[in-house]
Amino acid sequence: MKLKLIPLSLLPFSAVILTELSGGISMAFAQCVMTDVAVQTAIRGSRRPATQTNNVQMRADKSCFGNTSTSTSSQTYVGSDDRVIQQRSSVHDLSGSGNRRGIKGSNIAVPVYVNVDVYSPAHDPRFMNNINKMRSR
Repeated sequence: MKLKLIPLSLLPFSAVILTELSGGISMAFAQCVMTDVAVQTAIRGSRRPATQTNNVQMRADKSCFGNTSTSTSSQTYVGSDDRVIQQRSSVHDLSGSGNRRGIKGSNIAVPVYVNVDVYSPAHDPRFMNNINKMRSR
């Protein structure tokens, strides 16, 4: 097995080429980034809509730099209750650490909210009673 060595004299040249190639790429800067992901799921034996609320507040000072905040949560209910209430509150409040590099960018806030409310006949006592009555005939 022959081992090929790269002459050390070529390494600075390759660094120059990579630097030149990346020079055309624009960079994006953000002061501070906040993400909030919430999922509320209700699978139940009622056609009455579930009450699902998600209150998210995202604030960051204009001087905020280099800070991040991430929150994830899920609420799941499976059952026969007619009335389901799922409530969530989340607060992201970032303050500045000082942008000493002079980078200009915006704070980024990404709230993601998914609510699912599914009627399941298998969890509906009235539906199951009707099925049992039909079977006993």
